[in-house]
Amino acid sequence: MRQLAAILFTDIVGYTAIMQEDEAKARKIREVHRAVFEQQHQKLNGNIIQYFGDGTLSMFKSAVNAVECAIAMQHAFRQHELRIPVRMGIHSGDIFYDGTEIFGHGVNVAARIEAMSAAGSVLISKSVNNELNNHTNFESTSLGTFSFKNVTDPVEVFIIHEKGLNSDLALDQSSVTKVLDKKSVAVLPFENLSPSQEQAYFCDGMTEEIINALSKIKELRVTSRNSAFRLKDKNLSTAEIGELLNVTTLVVGSIRLSGSKMRISVQLIDVEEDYCFWSDKYDRILEDVFEVQDEVSVAIAERLREYLGHLDIDESLVPVQDITPEDYITYLKARYHILKMTAADIHEGIKLLEPLVIQSPDYVYGHLGMHMGYIMLGTLGYMPAEKAFPTGMSYLQKAIELEPDLPECNLQQSWISFLQDWDLDKTYAYLSKVHDERPIVDYYQTMASVIVTERNFKAAENYIDTALKMDPLSEITHNLKGFIYYVQHKYDEALTYYRRCLELNPESTVSYTELGHSLLLSGKHNEALTFFENLPSDKSELIKKGGIALVHAFQGNMDLVEKEKKVLEEALQSESMEKALYLLIILECALNNTNKAIQYIRQAFEYRLPMLVYLKIDPIIKPLHNLPEFKELFDSFLTTEKSQPDIEQFYKKSLVSQEYVEQYRAELKTLMSTEKPYLNPHLTLAEVGQLLGIPANQLSQILNAGFDQNFSEFINSYRVRHFKALLKNPDKKQFTILAIAYESGFNSKSAFNSFFKRSEGMTPKAYLKSVRN
Repeated sequence: MRQLAAILFTDIVGYTAIMQEDEAKARKIREVHRAVFEQQHQKLNGNIIQYFGDGTLSMFKSAVNAVECAIAMQHAFRQHELRIPVRMGIHSGDIFYDGTEIFGHGVNVAARIEAMSAAGSVLISKSVNNELNNHTNFESTSLGTFSFKNVTDPVEVFIIHEKGLNSDLALDQSSVTKVLDKKSVAVLPFENLSPSQEQAYFCDGMTEEIINALSKIKELRVTSRNSAFRLKDKNLSTAEIGELLNVTTLVVGSIRLSGSKMRISVQLIDVEEDYCFWSDKYDRILEDVFEVQDEVSVAIAERLREYLGHLDIDESLVPVQDITPEDYITYLKARYHILKMTAADIHEGIKLLEPLVIQSPDYVYGHLGMHMGYIMLGTLGYMPAEKAFPTGMSYLQKAIELEPDLPECNLQQSWISFLQDWDLDKTYAYLSKVHDERPIVDYYQTMASVIVTERNFKAAENYIDTALKMDPLSEITHNLKGFIYYVQHKYDEALTYYRRCLELNPESTVSYTELGHSLLLSGKHNEALTFFENLPSDKSELIKKGGIALVHAFQGNMDLVEKEKKVLEEALQSESMEKALYLLIILECALNNTNKAIQYIRQAFEYRLPMLVYLKIDPIIKPLHNLPEFKELFDSFLTTEKSQPDIEQFYKKSLVSQEYVEQYRAELKTLMSTEKPYLNPHLTLAEVGQLLGIPANQLSQILNAGFDQNFSEFINSYRVRHFKALLKNPDKKQFTILAIAYESGFNSKSAFNSFFKRSEGMTPKAYLKSVRN
């Protein structure tokens, strides 16, 4: 349910370090923290949504109550003998609450504000501060206006002044852009080190397979191919790439092909620290290409789990395909050309695939490649649509016949059910299958596109925001975000995303119509006229003519409307009939010719045109909405009695019981103290699992639930303890810091320095000085 609420985020500062030093103290801190939290929330009518590790998320109907609760909790934490260091952030805004989870813009802002606060302080947004203006018992000071990741508009942040609270806050500017979603990764296009540049298609294919494989892991957010490949051959720093793609981790690699042999090199890079925390090389033969793709993908997934936290990983992520390596390479080469999207390249790709689908008729991706090629030819205007689309559809039908449960096949079937059959129940059923198999970015885009037609705008925003996280450099995703704002009459917000769409791809025509309409409906008539007049005629002649006519209709220039209107009417007999019909409907509506507009809509129903699914929510025809004829046509159109699919659950619960956690928690601590496996610099999660006799997936959950740590943090905490103990050993005085670190199990100077500073709050050199002076 959509509502306004005050959202409170908190977390305990330095909890991981406390856990490493004194586990009993850490447990006591958490017990006291939760007791105070529950007591004050009950007293001030707060709704606790979730505890996660050392953090909390809660909501209040009143911003005043949220601030009162935060202040009371900070006093209680400060006055307790443990003096619990907690930071807090509050924002009041629009959220979507389904009874157990909350989503939306307001949640993101609150989380960002909390991330920039300090222990003992309460930070609030301007919207919260405005609600406190009539309450003289609160004092606050503006800290300035900040730009946060994944938040479109800058946010002014205030700090609460109260005796006993930390009000002397020196902001760490790096925390302002802190990435909230830790389990996020981008696979950058692998570099081609082969003598021939023509082998680049093989590198692209390997990159795509790894992206697809990692996308099967539901707890991991993987940047889509579209955004990752936009950075190909770009000379950007790790920090710049992380900022653009909003990820914490990068997968980079290279491939060298030589005859039947291949060498694949892979690295995993921590964006914030800018260092490689894992790398490996694979010397294999081309004949084993599918096994190698799976081997590399699983290895990457396992190292990510160790470094980022629990992930459920299947034993295999890339299925072996029923095709020879030679034919697979032909497919990769064809796809490489098709995705270049020039007429010559698309035709070259189709030329390569034509014999392939004949000699390997059961290879589903060959048929999907042919379908994509013809759809692109028709969409981009390289072939008449009435010829390209039916040809492409025949290949799609064959692909569906071969593997109906493939995500790509279900996705296409969802669009057919939605746009052609107008069957929402089947649409959602197909999309559910896509998500169950592999929640690709297209799933989130499509869910947003479908749910928005039911006017469930908050859910649509949730889905498109997830798509933007996965595909931040996609013009299509930005266009969809703009459309969701457009149909809510939020034209300024819509314009922001439509313009961003055109920045990402100036050649794209997808945002032209609604961008112009947003200008027009927000009263910017002259700006709308200039926009339509400056559209390129070669790609958007009808949009240009229809837009100019519409502006003149809004301005009452009837003599200037007729000329452009005639062009639209003539286009009803062309292959652009659907676009012309839409433009005529809105033009007749603007001219107050409602009978004519309804007549055109009836014609669209007779032809079962796809545009009708969005026409019913288009604000440009709002004058028609209350007409009996309009209601008669649309009241039973594209409806469902079934509930919409469950909104994606952002917070995952452990699948192992608390008793199970406690049992293996004790066994793990005994293992660490007696056998000291952490001294092995190449220790893996799977190896520790074997020592305990449990699967790696379960061990990962036990570390998360029982220690509030991922595998890397857990093992490195023992290595740091060992390092600190060795420093105090007189026999080690002549050893360098790095030598002792390596003896403690670290295998990287960067990894050692980074973890030590993060866990101890000082550099190893400063620590050495403190213990030896």
